[in-house]
Amino acid sequence: MKLPGYETTFITRVDLTDDALKALRDRINGIIKAYKGEVVYEEDWGKRKFAYPMEKEQRGHYTHVVYTGTGDVVAEIERNLRLNESTLRWMTINLAKEFDKEVFTKELGAGTPLKREERPAMGEGPGPMMGAPAQMGASTMGAPSGTTIQ
Repeated sequence: MKLPGYETTFITRVDLTDDALKALRDRINGIIKAYKGEVVYEEDWGKRKFAYPMEKEQRGHYTHVVYTGTGDVVAEIERNLRLNESTLRWMTINLAKEFDKEVFTKELGAGTPLKREERPAMGEGPGPMMGAPAQMGASTMGAPSGTTIQ
């Protein structure tokens, strides 16, 4: 039986020591394993500047974790993040009801994003291109019929 897949991204204060950050990550990973889940992927996004201050902080340290588990594991992770004074924000997203680890790691290794549509480059594809200059001989709106731009 496949378990649901989740991804949680959390932001901690930049003044948090490396040992304290590692301890928080280990606690999150321990919770996932205690609830019979599995850490599929973990990535340290590093320190980044915020678009606006959060709790009087200008920067934060981002960590991203993809894992499987039951809904109880999400509640426990978020409870621990809420109790940790160094955590500024967190967000958990439900990836799939039956998460396929092999497909995820294959797409991750190939460098292709999950379920992301390819968009045509600006100026390509259907629809008019915004800001295109008027063509010679095009009719003007509101002008008497038969009038053209010279």
